[in-house]
Amino acid sequence: MNKRQKQHKAIVPGNGSAVSVVNNDLSFALRTFKRKIKESKVLDNFKENQEFTKFSVKRRNQINRAKYIQMIKDMNENLY
Repeated sequence: MNKRQKQHKAIVPGNGSAVSVVNNDLSFALRTFKRKIKESKVLDNFKENQEFTKFSVKRRNQINRAKYIQMIKDMNENLY
């Protein structure tokens, strides 16, 4: 069974983050599950919601991050 067939059989209908074990290959199922969880950003949301942060603080952090990224882009633009 090639990789594409194995991936197709590992899909659980109706559940986007579930993975079934195919041919007793637990390592393949675990890798697939970890990839699905990472792509769905479930853990990021969980870690973010562990501690409450005010909206004003989130917004301030977002603005500071945008300023920093813009500063980096401007520096790179001036080099060339």
